[in-house]
Amino acid sequence: MKKYSTFILIYFVILFCSCEELDPAEPGNIVPKTVIDDPSLTNLTLSGTTIHYASYGNPAGTKIFVLEGGPGDDFRYLLDLNQSVNGWSLLDDYQVIYHDYRGCGLSARHPKSELTMAYSLTDLEELIDYFSPDQEVILIGHSHGAVVTAQYINAHPNKVKGAVLMEPGAFSVNINEHLPAANDVNLLGKDINQILWIKQLIGLDDHEKADYYYGIARVNADSENRGETCPSKNFRGGAASAIAIAIEEVNDGDYDFTTKLSQYNQKVLFISSDESDLGYDFQQEYQVHLFPKYEHIKISGTGHNGLINCRTSETLGYIKQYIELL
Repeated sequence: MKKYSTFILIYFVILFCSCEELDPAEPGNIVPKTVIDDPSLTNLTLSGTTIHYASYGNPAGTKIFVLEGGPGDDFRYLLDLNQSVNGWSLLDDYQVIYHDYRGCGLSARHPKSELTMAYSLTDLEELIDYFSPDQEVILIGHSHGAVVTAQYINAHPNKVKGAVLMEPGAFSVNINEHLPAANDVNLLGKDINQILWIKQLIGLDDHEKADYYYGIARVNADSENRGETCPSKNFRGGAASAIAIAIEEVNDGDYDFTTKLSQYNQKVLFISSDESDLGYDFQQEYQVHLFPKYEHIKISGTGHNGLINCRTSETLGYIKQYIELL
């Protein structure tokens, strides 16, 4: 047994020493490449950036845009919504489109000054105009993506056929003040904050390294205020976006996406959990009433991402009921 163990040890030492050393500064060595470094990725060049996107389903159907959370996430975890439930799938009758925000996932990286909620809206406007220039669209947003959804409705109420909002963040800076548990520097947890600050990545001149440390932090994130029970599925996070929006704009900025929500006459579907600080109670008290017509569903026994990755079938069932009545 001892000789066998020694042989294994020697084998791995030789294997390790014989491996080519990789330069962490080279694209793709520590985190996946973006569309800039890998043009084979599905991409779309907008007026101010190049984004990574994915399209599924029926190209002739109404367009459904599914918007990721974060800020700083990517759309991979949302792909569970492509699943078939009792013989039905969103992909049967609709074209379902996902995209990574600028600075996130596999989309192009930018300096912090170009990572704002205003740019998120501009990019979404161009994406929707590209895929559905003359028809109304359906928006499904989760977490920060539901904030971007409300932001788009506030700007273009006549363009949206229907909207599903899954535990949105605060629609205005004033509403955000009612989230003390989520406002400990950013919305992403103390472990992420510590690593980002300790590594002194606020300048973020090297996005590869910043996103790498951010990914480590996400694995170790303290999610006690979000009721997380399912592992997150992500390609690559966006550290600069998380800092620029979650810290500097959401907590220290001045934004309000509620000014024209009362002009939106279609019923909105809210889906919330009971184990998240952004869950049912928060939405019920501060946000659902901002829309003239709404339905609010509570899914018990799960948390923030659990709506997508743990209770997928239940969430899709409510989405099906909603969009089939639009």
